[in-house]
Amino acid sequence: MTEFAPVPDFALGPDIPESGYVVQDLGGGAHFVTQGMINTMFVETKNGVVLVDASPFLGDKVLEAIETVTPKPVTHLIYSHAHADHIGAAHLLKRDGLKIISHEITGEFIKEVKNDDRRPLPTETFSGRRKEMDIDGVRFVLDYTGDWHQAGNLFIHLPELKLMGAMDSFTPKNAPFFRLYFSAHVPAYFDAMDQLLEYDYETIVTGHMALPGTPEDVATNGEYIRDLRAAASEALRTVDMKEASAAAKVPADNKQAEIKVWMDAVTARAAELMPSWEKRLGGTDIFLADNLNATAWSVFID
Repeated sequence: MTEFAPVPDFALGPDIPESGYVVQDLGGGAHFVTQGMINTMFVETKNGVVLVDASPFLGDKVLEAIETVTPKPVTHLIYSHAHADHIGAAHLLKRDGLKIISHEITGEFIKEVKNDDRRPLPTETFSGRRKEMDIDGVRFVLDYTGDWHQAGNLFIHLPELKLMGAMDSFTPKNAPFFRLYFSAHVPAYFDAMDQLLEYDYETIVTGHMALPGTPEDVATNGEYIRDLRAAASEALRTVDMKEASAAAKVPADNKQAEIKVWMDAVTARAAELMPSWEKRLGGTDIFLADNLNATAWSVFID
């Protein structure tokens, strides 16, 4: 049985009651909703509710959560990106008059999916970098700055509420999930952490685990991934492919095994070079090798 380091207290979210969710007031009509592994946010406006994403992990409980705050209907649903773990319950919200908003690339991804009626097509899309909207007196700024997670992924900024949504960008108080959140383009992932610090906000909702974050959490994640890159770069410089292959007794004609053994050796050496983060982030023992592997391949080929 694999043993894992205990999750440090600072990285634990709230206890989830029998209802299956926790709602946290973020001020100005904005609320954070979590079921312990996945989370989102909604904003009450004068006439209704604007919801970001509709995860199947929350399912219809997201409507229950909203109803603990307001009886107003959901009038707008913003897709942060196309992944089903975030918008796979959108069909539960679909009704006449509901506006579903996304980047046009997200809409194209959904169109390509066959035999999945869980993700209704957006009713309104935009192209390019930015869309600004006033929804019943609340200003939303949707920015597409790069493919840091999936093409079409958005930063969702509410300037007057000092609130940011960046689903699947990082995990507050914890290491990034597998392979830097399965980043579509690792250099864009590094850029995104810098870009997030250019916005004015006090709270950021990032999509997973059970804690909202702060700009300081963004900066901490940026520091962690820079350590990943430094360790991976040094390992790539010092681990020789032929020596690693010989040590593993890889046959000379098996080039696939050769490169696999070499990158495994690079990742192992990078892990030895990494400074300790266990007192600053949870989950570093779980995801270190995955994150170093993704970073090393990016340093090597990007």
